[in-house]
Amino acid sequence: MAEFDVRAFLNIQEKTIPNNVNTTPVYNISDTKDAVEQLIQWIETTGTDMTSNYEDWLKIGFALADEFGQIGASYFHRVSKFYSKYKHQECEKQYTQCLNGKRTGVTIGTLFHYAKKAGYVPEKIHSYNSAINNEDKEVALPKKELAEFSTFIFDELPEFLKKVVHTASNSKERDILLLGALTSISACLPNVYGIYDRFTVYPNLFLFVTAPASSGKGRVNLCRRLVNPIHIQKRKETSTEKIQFEVELAEYNQRKSKDNTLVKPNRPLEKMLFIPANSSATGTFELLANNEGVGLIFETEGDTLAQTFKSEHGNYSDGFRKAFHHESISYYRRTDREYVNIECPKLSAVLTGTPNQVRTLMPNSENGLFSRFMFYHMDRQRQWRDVFANDDEEGLDLVFDRLGEEFMIFHSQLRLISNGVKVHFSTEQARRFNEFFRKEYKTFLFLEKNGMEASLFRLGLICFRITMILSVLRMMETENLETVKECEPRDFEIALFMIKTLLAHMESVFLYLPKEKLTLPRQKNIKECFLDELPSQFTTQGYRDISKRLKISQKSAERYIKQFVEKGYLQRKFHGQYLNIIKKK
Repeated sequence: MAEFDVRAFLNIQEKTIPNNVNTTPVYNISDTKDAVEQLIQWIETTGTDMTSNYEDWLKIGFALADEFGQIGASYFHRVSKFYSKYKHQECEKQYTQCLNGKRTGVTIGTLFHYAKKAGYVPEKIHSYNSAINNEDKEVALPKKELAEFSTFIFDELPEFLKKVVHTASNSKERDILLLGALTSISACLPNVYGIYDRFTVYPNLFLFVTAPASSGKGRVNLCRRLVNPIHIQKRKETSTEKIQFEVELAEYNQRKSKDNTLVKPNRPLEKMLFIPANSSATGTFELLANNEGVGLIFETEGDTLAQTFKSEHGNYSDGFRKAFHHESISYYRRTDREYVNIECPKLSAVLTGTPNQVRTLMPNSENGLFSRFMFYHMDRQRQWRDVFANDDEEGLDLVFDRLGEEFMIFHSQLRLISNGVKVHFSTEQARRFNEFFRKEYKTFLFLEKNGMEASLFRLGLICFRITMILSVLRMMETENLETVKECEPRDFEIALFMIKTLLAHMESVFLYLPKEKLTLPRQKNIKECFLDELPSQFTTQGYRDISKRLKISQKSAERYIKQFVEKGYLQRKFHGQYLNIIKKK
């Protein structure tokens, strides 16, 4: 077969660009990866099978292996899945053979050759468009629709999740129901764990679904019903214990004057799954401590949490960030004069809100809260939806209530596994995982995606946590409760596919964050002088002495210290003790 001219087929125009011109390409296809992605989206949309002939299928595998290496496996699955006899394991095995085999003369052009034979006609591309003729103008990228999860994901989901997403009326709704279900369930998998970067981690996820008002994001609220029976059970246990407490307290009060050896009964702990977002910091930590560090914050208005963080006694952003990595949270309970330490918090969070609410909750990407979330961005609903369609079917609230009862049974079974369930990757999966994120990180550095690196690093942990949830839900199907569970190949693929889409959504939401100016004025103001004078470690009295020397009022000094902590310049180690992060570096 003669060498196929990919650039001619894609109609890419090569032009010499003057040095002083903004060379940002107009979006359509800017490189081979985008070209292949556009082709595969056409295959998925039309259901075209290009692999029914074994020799063609083999060459397509060689072409993807030559261009993308191991990362091309996901593309090979997407191209192959429309073959009537497609099997995931056979496809995986074939691609491995393509990677290890000799493929002289077979390049990515082979893929486009078969695509052309199948009727594929790519959109025309102009690499730099108006940049040539408008040298003094900034080239703007046309708005593009954000990617949705591949149909491959939904074909291979565990059966329980298939029931959840089956209720969706469109693809966007299907995506957020999947994310909402995964995040809600992540708070309710007792004793499920894995080892990541040599630390024990649990499945807990943070999710923020963002969209303009009345865009359908509220549909994710149905996922609350999946775990509501667990919350109800905890509240019933608390009610029963309170009744018993009242009986014991009455008996104690009646007999204490006659018997000084009696011990006053302790008030029962408040047990619950759903942690109210509008609690004080101490109240939130106390509820977590009462529930062995486990909790789920589920709020359909992101402003609720944002306003809580702004209040004097409600800013538990620091503890919120620590909980993502299961770092210990300490607080002092004044009522009982008790120091409490939550050694391993396991907190999950589902939030929805408008882009402005994201900005309110996360005014910048520096404090680390942004990078801990999965984001899914939805555009405004463009047309009226038939609100009476399928009104003869069972209501969604009842459907999800029933699914919640089903999950409740499985949750009770998991609690009986005393040693827990350890989820791990195979050697090959670990290699592919590292290769995928290593390549993505190199791309971030090359494109100078400053401020988003932390999000990419934490998406690695999020990817691993998604595989943990999927792996455990497989046991729900087989009823085989294993103590050690290796991630199945299909669940590994699902997680990687999801991360690719979540990366695009994260970048889109990141653009809503305000950009801070990094340049400083020539002459430092009093606030900057104050920060410069603070040593690497100091106490409250220490910064007060410095503020007095600089003739800064005590009230202003306290305000500055609070701002420095919020910005991440300082870290409050204990009550009245601080670390200067800048000096420490």
